[in-house]
Amino acid sequence: MNDTHALALLRLLAEDGEVSPARAAKRLGLGASELNRLLVAMGNDPRYDGLDLVERVATPHRDGMREQLRLTARGQALCTDASQGGGA
Repeated sequence: MNDTHALALLRLLAEDGEVSPARAAKRLGLGASELNRLLVAMGNDPRYDGLDLVERVATPHRDGMREQLRLTARGQALCTDASQGGGA
């Protein structure tokens, strides 16, 4: 996992709330497969032992359901702590 991309994704989600995977990939300059690998590492899927910082959620859209990315409670806490000058 590229730390620069991971931090950029956390910053993007902290600032924008929810974003689509396509928009996240475009804003981070990543291909779809690169973003998926990053999401596995940072995600909350118990099958992959991720960091539980980012989750995929289905939200209603005019054409049905749309996948969005957002911070988990753990991810929000981490970003809040970092923005307040806290550290690990």
